[in-house]
Amino acid sequence: MDILELSRYLDDLLDLASIKDSANAVNGLQVQNTGPIRKVGLAVDACQATLEMAAARKCDMMFVHHGLFWSGVQPVRGPFYDKLAFMIRNNLGLYSAHIPLDMHPLLGNNRALANLIGLERVEPFGEYDGQKIGLKGTLDPVPAGELARRLEAGLGSPVKVAGERPISTIGLVSGGAGDILCQAIREGLDGYITGEGANHHFHEAVEGNCVLFLAGHYATETGGVKAVGRHLEQKFQIQTEFLDYPTGM
Repeated sequence: MDILELSRYLDDLLDLASIKDSANAVNGLQVQNTGPIRKVGLAVDACQATLEMAAARKCDMMFVHHGLFWSGVQPVRGPFYDKLAFMIRNNLGLYSAHIPLDMHPLLGNNRALANLIGLERVEPFGEYDGQKIGLKGTLDPVPAGELARRLEAGLGSPVKVAGERPISTIGLVSGGAGDILCQAIREGLDGYITGEGANHHFHEAVEGNCVLFLAGHYATETGGVKAVGRHLEQKFQIQTEFLDYPTGM
C-alpha cells in the first residue's frame, strides 16, 4: 500500500469531507512520498523533533494531529523550509487530522479521554462551528481531586483543577477548548475537562459551580493518534510507533 491509497482510506475513516475545521488545519495528506508504507510514525505535532525521530526510526510516513500549515500561506524559508526539505530528503510522508480526529466516535481524542475516566451514557457535547466536537456523560460520583489523580495517572501529565464538588456529570473536549466551559455551565454539568484555558476560565468555573480540569493540550491529544495506529496495525499489518515529544503545554 502506498501513501495515496492509505490516505484515501484515512480520509473515509475520519470522515474528512463532512467535518468543519480551520482552513489552516489542511486535513489529509500534506506531504506525499514514494514507495510502500511499511511503518507509520504517530505524533501529536509535526515539528522538527518528531520528523527527525520518525526518520531515525525508519518510518515511511507520519500521522499527526497538528500538521505543518497552522501559520497559513507563508514563504518556504527558515524553519518551514527546513522541515519540508528534511521530509523530502528522507522520503517521509505526512498525513494530518485535527478536528476529525478529536471527534471520531471510536478512535478520537475525546473517546480516549472518555474511556480513561470510565464515562458512561456518552453523548455528543461542545458546539464548535455548528458541530459538537466533544463528549459528555456520567460517572459514579467521584471527588474532583480523585478524578484529577485518575487523569494524571492515565495521561502522565499534571492536571490543574479549578473548583471543588463531587463529579457525576462531566463534559470533555481535548486540546485548547477552554471557551467551551460556558456550555458545560449552561448545561448544569458538574465538571469539564479540556487541555488548556485562560485565566478568566478559573473564575467562570468557580462562580458557575462547574469544576474545570486542565489536563494539558498535548497530553489530552495523544490518545487519538495512538488509537489510529492500533487500527492500522490490525487492519493492514502496518507497523506503527508513537513518537512522544511532550510540550508540557
